[in-house]
Amino acid sequence: MLDLFVPVVPDERQHPIFRMLLQPSNAPERAVIDAWASGFVDRCGKFTKEFQTTFESSFWELYVHAALRASGAQIDFSHASPDFVVSTPTSFVVEATIAGPAQGQPPAFGPGPPVVPTDLNEFNRQAILRLCNSLSAKSTRFLSYYAGLPHVKDKPFVIALAPFDRPSAHLASHRALNAALYGVYDDEEATLRERSAEILRYDISSVSKHAGASVPVGLFTSTAYRHVSAVVYSALATWGKVRALADAPERHTAYQTLHPNPTSIVPRYRVSQQGAYREHLLDGLYVAHNPYADYPLPLATFDSAHVARFVPIAGRAVELHMPADFLLWRQLWTLQPQGDASTHRGQRDG
Repeated sequence: MLDLFVPVVPDERQHPIFRMLLQPSNAPERAVIDAWASGFVDRCGKFTKEFQTTFESSFWELYVHAALRASGAQIDFSHASPDFVVSTPTSFVVEATIAGPAQGQPPAFGPGPPVVPTDLNEFNRQAILRLCNSLSAKSTRFLSYYAGLPHVKDKPFVIALAPFDRPSAHLASHRALNAALYGVYDDEEATLRERSAEILRYDISSVSKHAGASVPVGLFTSTAYRHVSAVVYSALATWGKVRALADAPERHTAYQTLHPNPTSIVPRYRVSQQGAYREHLLDGLYVAHNPYADYPLPLATFDSAHVARFVPIAGRAVELHMPADFLLWRQLWTLQPQGDASTHRGQRDG
């Protein structure tokens, strides 16, 4: 088993969230991550170092490992790559990646509470660009390398993707994913401005990168990405997920959550206190299928009451199937004793 929390790098090289996890009060959170890592095999011999220094990509890989196992997958770690070769109940391969910050932009972690974006269109534009950048990089890697591996040939190829591209990245929900993969944009600014009773939604083919340049979107609306069978995505596999799953009944934590509302565009809002709040490992997870895939991922994969899915329908369109109590968004507040160094982002976490 990996010894993730035995430091192998000097303090000054440790990621801030890793240092936070080492605090004695965060033993329940360490137990959650250790459980995600149970059965995980470090094939390159440097996973623990990367977990302690760069953190987010390794953290996401551990979450994907736990999500696969929770979905009944048997993973074959005898191959060096891609990240996960699933042998049963259906055979497919998964490569995990994150959307990181653009060069020169702030990281996903930081002091103080997350800042709510003042311009949702600009927030979404940047989020879409970062997702497309990560998807393009993994698509290129598949075509140039993974596709030639015998254990990958003729199997569905899945990209597992999470946004860690800026503070408050978890606020993106699935809006950026829907635009990046299917070219469908929810214009929240226009919806609010016009006080519409329905989300104002329209098709887009590209997103501006800077003056005179744009990036194509709608990657799953043609055969261009037919080698990618699906994208597994979550904006909520964050520190908040770990804290929500941690066994710490003595904590003074309040959870704010949003859930689908069948009668309004305004989601249902809940507030729960520690002890009454329940969150599943798979809550907040999306599986987005590619209707043009050469090797489609079976629809039964990740079939769960906690998972939302973009599934193909007639005419190679897709339809979002979302559980009635799906976790759209989560914010939590934890009251920490004065002087407790384990506080992250002040007192509020996604």
